Order: sequence, then structure tokens, then C-alpha cells
Amino acid sequence: MNWAQDNPFASAPFRVLSDDQAQAIHETSLQVLQHTGYHTPVLEARQLLQDAGARLEGERAYIPPSLVEQALKTLRPVRLYDRLGQPTRLLEPGHVAFSTIADTFYVLDPYSRSVRPFLKADQGWLATVIDAMPGIEYVQCVGQTRDVPDNLQSQVAVAQTVRRTSKPILVYPYDRAGLLDILDMLTVIAGGEAAFRSKPFLMCAAVPAAPLFGTAYSLELLLTCAEHGVPVLSYACPAIGGNSPASITGTLVLTNADWLANLTIHQLKSPGAPFTTAGFTVQLMDMKSTLWSYCAPETLLAYSAVADLAHWYGMPAFGLEMTCDIPQINAQMGVEMMAQCQRAYLSQVEMVHNAGIIGAGKLCAAEAVILADEIIAYTRAATQAVSTSPEHLDESLRMIAEAGPMGEYVSHAHTLEHFRDFWYPRLFDRGRFDPVDEIQRPGLEDRLNARARQLIEQHKPIPLDEDLNAELDAIETGWHARSAT
Repeated sequence: MNWAQDNPFASAPFRVLSDDQAQAIHETSLQVLQHTGYHTPVLEARQLLQDAGARLEGERAYIPPSLVEQALKTLRPVRLYDRLGQPTRLLEPGHVAFSTIADTFYVLDPYSRSVRPFLKADQGWLATVIDAMPGIEYVQCVGQTRDVPDNLQSQVAVAQTVRRTSKPILVYPYDRAGLLDILDMLTVIAGGEAAFRSKPFLMCAAVPAAPLFGTAYSLELLLTCAEHGVPVLSYACPAIGGNSPASITGTLVLTNADWLANLTIHQLKSPGAPFTTAGFTVQLMDMKSTLWSYCAPETLLAYSAVADLAHWYGMPAFGLEMTCDIPQINAQMGVEMMAQCQRAYLSQVEMVHNAGIIGAGKLCAAEAVILADEIIAYTRAATQAVSTSPEHLDESLRMIAEAGPMGEYVSHAHTLEHFRDFWYPRLFDRGRFDPVDEIQRPGLEDRLNARARQLIEQHKPIPLDEDLNAELDAIETGWHARSAT
């Protein structure tokens, strides 16, 4: 059955799976959970499953289909807000939204233009650049900074980011304690726990480490989010031929079972608690290098199938990334990011992540994020609907009659009124070109770098007020004092 009676997510322009195929994958995933089971190392999660009718053998839970079906019925739509309390379009059916990471292992320094380890100070200027990008609608805080203690990574990342952008944040806490620290901070910003619950501007990712294998880390985050009403995004990370079968079908079945298991545990803890999306990432294990390719053409096919499956459940889709495998800003990067951006719009992936993160997820570059924003704007303009309303057709008839045969429209009043409706590049170059007297122009990489430095130095995000900033300073000082003991 389709879990949404009036499903608003079922109208993507491009589909890989029919409803019957999505249902077949769902039913096969249920068999996996019932007969192969799910590793559940957290006692509370096992107890929830057992009390609801699952069979336990040690830490493995065999989950009957009825539990999963009941969990799916308790799902509710989730609305996300920005830091200012304004509703956003994130998670709306068919609205394709992009994010990028505010911290990675390495950064392309915009001034030295060399690669170096990512530092806490980089979070400030990178979040400032992200805030200036209209095509980037939410920000990821992972916590991968060289000069911050491991147990404070995600907390510091959020603290640095929330000061410099009002966009919603997706955080990847290192543990339950880190998530609780972050919630303390957000409660202060929101004006109380009830205020944050009513208008959440942060969601939490809980990512299991291996197929059919919940970890203490991921399950504790799931349970804590359910308890505190924090919107949660749960997904696994299969690599075709690596930790999942060497087929898209097998990968869909296996990883969808992961998603269903975590959804069931979350909803057993608190039915109706905010669970944001369906879906998961997909990479291809390159057997020549053993690296996980983010941008193999097969991953685009898989991501469309993931989106179709998510939409069949009546859920916003998550999984597709707008990244590249190569660690340089060059033609390959542009091709791979453009291909993924177009696939996002064709399959209507509501939450796309890692826009402009290069080198298979290891390297961030402000220049790449800015290019991603340009590609997003380009693609959005190329995939908009064309109107054939009676008003527009009648308007066309009048204009054509006025201009007549061999007519021109440059001087027509309609052109003056509407030429700004079209997309104009901010960074792509389509200026006049004289093949004889052409002067040397800055290349795209140089233009991207100049724009990055301009934004770092001139863009002014909406700030927190001084009292809130002081409270955040005190909270962060307390974290570091605790970490030092």
C-alpha cells in the first residue's frame, strides 16, 4: 500500500521506480527485518522493540512487519524554521533545497589558495559565505576541526555557525552529551524549550555505521531526539559492492531496511515525534582504487530510485549530494555538480546536501560552494514550468499582432517590463567576445576566488544580539572547562 492517502510527493518529472516497484522493495525490506534482523546494542531500544512484539536474540532484534507499518502510520509532517522564527520551505513537497558543510577535514584557503587542515577560525568565514548564498537553504555542522577537542566538535561548530547565519542547521553530534549541549544552547537562542519545539531551526542526523547494525551512538541520538522533540534525519551510507550488494536493487532493499528499523525505534519511543525524511546516501565502491565514488553515473540512477521510494512513503526525500570526486576546481567538478543538481530537480529530492564539497567529501572550498550556488540558480531557471494560461496566450497574440511580420521586440514595452524575469549569471561569463582583439579575462576559478574573498570581508549576516552572544560565550567557556577536567 501507499502510506500517504493523498500523497503530495508523487509528481516528480522523472521516475525510476513505479509505485508497484516501490512497494515490492518495501515488502522485501520487511522480510529482511523479520528474518535477518537488526543489531540493536542499546537496551532501551531493544526493550521498546520487545515490548511491541519483536523477538530478541542477544542484541539482534527480529522486527515483524506490523511494527514497521504502525510506525509509518504515526509519522507527521515536519516544518522547519530559521533562527528568526520565520517558516522555511524545507521539506515542502517538490521543493528542492540544498545545503553545504560549514566544516570539513581540510579547506582550500581562499587567500593562500593552498590546502590545509580546517581550523575553528575557518568556521566563521565559511559560514559567512554560506549565509550569502541564496541557493543554499540550510547548513551542515559535522565537526571536523583540527584545533577543537573531539568531544566538543559538533557543539563548537554549531556555536560558530549560528552566530553567522540564520539559516536552519543540520548537525551531526558526536554523542548524546554533545546533542544535549547543543540543545541547551539552542534553548537559550529560541527563548525556551517550548519555543524551540514549536519553531525548530535545527535538525539532528543519526547515522548508523554499518548495514543492519545500529550503533550505541546512532540509537542514543534517535532516542534523545524523540524524547526532546528534535527533528531527526536518519540515514545509512551504503557503497555499492562494498558494504551493500553489487546491485542497485540489493542496495535499495538492504538500506531501506536500515531506515525502517531506525524509524520504528524512534516512533516507538515517541509516536509522532518529528522524523524529517526518508532516503539514504549511495556511493559506488571503485574496485580499482577501493575509494567510494560519490559521482559515478550509477549513483544518479540509485538516487532517483531512493527519491521515488521516499515519495512512495509520502515523505520528503534525502540522499542526493551535490559534490564531486576530484579535489580540484576544474571542468570535472563542474560536470559532476551540474549532473547531480539536474538530477535533484528531475527527481525532486527535497533535501540535497554537501553542495560544493569536493574531493569525495574531504575538502571544502568557498569557491566550490559559490559555484554550486551558481549552478543551482542556473538549473532552477532551466527546470521551471512554462505557462500556457489563457492570459499569457492572449498577451502573446496581442504582442505578435502589434509587431507584425519581421517585427522586433527589443523596444516593446513588454520586453522592458519582463527582461529581468530571465536568469542572468553572477559568475559565468557570457559577455561579448571579439576573436581578433579579445583581451585576457580572469578565468572562472579566479572569479570565484575574488567573490569568496569579497564575501568574507564584506557580507554582514544578521547577528545575534549582544546579550545572546555573551550567553553563548559563557556556554562555550563552560564546555571547554568541562573538557579540560
